[in-house]
Amino acid sequence: MKVGLSYSQGRPKDRFYADVLRAAGERFGIPVEPIWLAGIDQPLYRAQLENVDGIVLTGGADVDPRRYGYDDAQGLCRFTLPKRDEDELPIVEFALEHRLPTLAICRGMQFLNVVCGGTLIPDLPGHDWDDDSRRHIVSFEPGSWLSNFAPSGEGLVSSSHHQAVDRPGRGLSVAATSPDGIAEAMEWADPDGKAWLLAVQWHPERMSLDEPLSGELYRAFLEEVLARNLEKEEYPSGR
Repeated sequence: MKVGLSYSQGRPKDRFYADVLRAAGERFGIPVEPIWLAGIDQPLYRAQLENVDGIVLTGGADVDPRRYGYDDAQGLCRFTLPKRDEDELPIVEFALEHRLPTLAICRGMQFLNVVCGGTLIPDLPGHDWDDDSRRHIVSFEPGSWLSNFAPSGEGLVSSSHHQAVDRPGRGLSVAATSPDGIAEAMEWADPDGKAWLLAVQWHPERMSLDEPLSGELYRAFLEEVLARNLEKEEYPSGR
């Protein structure tokens, strides 16, 4: 069973995305093969999209501000990769059209939001996107899917980012926020008829699988991936 990782920037930390999927698959008894769909030195082969049962939109460079109508005269978007945006756009469109379970992480959440017509905050003063160890509390919206993992209404996560969601895109709603009001997670506002989707601003791949906002998220994602794989095998024509 294959899960597509959207894009590798060739950074050592990119390996975490694949490593944690394998580890979660072993822990929860759902064998999974992560594959990179595109990268710095790897073009996007669209045929690969036909062979995956789920998508992880990975973290990394800032989204090109022109994609959400922002004139970055001050140079707040510190590092952009327009080619990455170009490669990831068809991946997101394919995932939405073909109803692939999707887990979007950090930049992945931001890019998903932009593809859906939303906007971003180009820079958050005091936030450091290179601080991989920043731990903080997030609060969940009552009634959200994520709130099932935190009876207290709060949870602890690890994040590193200097941008964030501003206006939610079409069909998306904020499911969690940080103490300073920044959107920390997004879900479908109305999930009926749509594939499973969760977007988080934090980095579950850098957290322990013993933590509910890492391990339980991966378990839920992989269970949805498995269900789609079984459905595809039962109805290979797509009926």
